[in-house]
Amino acid sequence: MEQTLSSQKRIGYMDLVRVIACFMVMMIHVRFAFDLKTETATQFYVAFLRPCVPFFIMISGALLLPLKNDSYTFFKKRFSRVLIPFLFWSVVYVFLPAPTKINFGGIENALTTSDLSPIVKSLLMIPINFTWVNVHFWFMYTILGLYLFMPVISPWIEKTSKRGVEAFLCVWGFTTILFYAEIWFPEMLGVCDWNEFGMFYNFGGYLGYLILGYYLRRYNTLSRMLSISIGLILFSVGGYFTLKGLLYSLEHADKMYWIAVESQKVEFFINNLSINVVMMTAGLFMVLQKISIGGIPAKIVQELSKYSYGIFLVHYFINIWLLSLVGQWDGLNAWIGQPLFAVIVFVASYLFVKALSFIPNSKYLLG
Repeated sequence: MEQTLSSQKRIGYMDLVRVIACFMVMMIHVRFAFDLKTETATQFYVAFLRPCVPFFIMISGALLLPLKNDSYTFFKKRFSRVLIPFLFWSVVYVFLPAPTKINFGGIENALTTSDLSPIVKSLLMIPINFTWVNVHFWFMYTILGLYLFMPVISPWIEKTSKRGVEAFLCVWGFTTILFYAEIWFPEMLGVCDWNEFGMFYNFGGYLGYLILGYYLRRYNTLSRMLSISIGLILFSVGGYFTLKGLLYSLEHADKMYWIAVESQKVEFFINNLSINVVMMTAGLFMVLQKISIGGIPAKIVQELSKYSYGIFLVHYFINIWLLSLVGQWDGLNAWIGQPLFAVIVFVASYLFVKALSFIPNSKYLLG
């Protein structure tokens, strides 16, 4: 979630990736105004917007690895720019009244309720995990964990060769294929009832996106045309299988016997750590790397990028109130309505964050 860039050459595409990732998040969250099971447009958007969270992690890897300072300085900067605003807004979300009871939003009328137990529980949970109050912060705990690990992998990143990074990414890529192996082989490669840490456990997870971001920033020297062409192919193929998987899970959830929790069935084929989503993410990143913008559009992107973390932090409150006003409109065209709502939430969040930025020491609120 780094807010600064070290070179003018990288500002364009890194800012663009950050803004697009932020807007993708808005698109994902406003989809609750539409019926995922029946709306073709919403199904399409949900499938092809999956790179949003991986993008944030790739940006961190691209901009922060290898570490430029000692561990103390690194953690000090992350604490002030990322952790403090995250904790502040996590507390704020506990007390901001939401239009509905704990349903992808805050606690209803938290400031006037006589039952303090959900408020206390939500506050105590903040250092441990997200709750329904701040559900959209779920991946922040993952990013903070990756920050803790960065000083460990930074020396390896500095010393290893391009081939060394590629070797790691190949093994990680293999784990994203193994993700689907649990359909047929739920226990494999050293995993058993008393040991969940299988052979490739330490290569899996979001760490791969961190390394992928670093790799593409440093080693993607392909020509503009070739990088965009390969990127579009990866994005299209990965998106196709992601969409097909989502449609299958929506239609045949009862046949997905290997998953016990109903909500996990919808997410199974669109999981961020599946090979199809990895293909989409890497492909779209390769495309955006080679896009150059200038003039007023570039200034707009840079401005939005500057406040993107703050926009992300505040947008959910605006989002849930917008959805409470529009409800679930069966007659609304989702192809137009979903991006339109996302634009409204994005602009409103930006204006709110821009106003907050005039407060002294606002970096502790907005990052």
